[in-house]
Amino acid sequence: MQRYQSLLFDDKIFNLSNNIFWQMGVNSIQIEISITYFGIELEEFNRIISLLLTTLPTPYKTEVHQRDWLTFVYLNSDIGDLNGDHRQLLLDNVTYPTHYSKAKHLFYDQPISNHSLDQLIDRLTLGNGQISLLFSPWDGYLRTISVHATGFPHRHFKFGIQFMVSWNDTQHEEQHMSWLNQVYLTIYNDSTKHSYINYIDRDVPNWMNVYYHTHVQQLINIKHSYDKNNRFYFEKTIESIGVNSHPFLSVHFAILIIFVFFVL
Repeated sequence: MQRYQSLLFDDKIFNLSNNIFWQMGVNSIQIEISITYFGIELEEFNRIISLLLTTLPTPYKTEVHQRDWLTFVYLNSDIGDLNGDHRQLLLDNVTYPTHYSKAKHLFYDQPISNHSLDQLIDRLTLGNGQISLLFSPWDGYLRTISVHATGFPHRHFKFGIQFMVSWNDTQHEEQHMSWLNQVYLTIYNDSTKHSYINYIDRDVPNWMNVYYHTHVQQLINIKHSYDKNNRFYFEKTIESIGVNSHPFLSVHFAILIIFVFFVL
């Protein structure tokens, strides 16, 4: 993990094109680095492979896969297999087994300290369950788009980490959630305290700032202009100015007044 970070923060050595995406998965058993190349010419891909092999520890195993787009999508969604007909999956009405999961996320603009990484590894090895961390670079093409061009402000951080735990029944839910939070907190103080909106997390305090940072007031103003009654509501809705948190509260109140009037 330390060497992975050292590459991320060395722009002179590790300057990737927008055709390459690489990430590192960490769990209590192993560390796996995947490199995805979207293109035809393999010169740059081979250069990155050579760089990783000379910089990172010697891997236990190295695999290379060349796949069509549909196969790639299904395998990365955990709903396909290497021997299946992925075209048929589009036609089948398949029901998959139910499982439970919780995800958290943090952005980083500086390397995680060695002390925090040691604590992280200790916590990972203590628990019994399916918990994983996914380190994803957050640079490249994202940085070329202005922070003010969209409602998404987090374009200049170096990488993000997704923390995820999964389980098959509700019996041990509290145990898994507690373990996830312990792992999350080991490297929380090294982070920017900001997160990607796609990982909806009920435990995040001050979530408007965590997800939207400098864009909070602008998004509130837009919400007020186009949805001031908060009709498009869910748990993490951007609230309009001076409205109730639930879109149907005013309707319920009106019904109550009418009911009382007729009773009297």
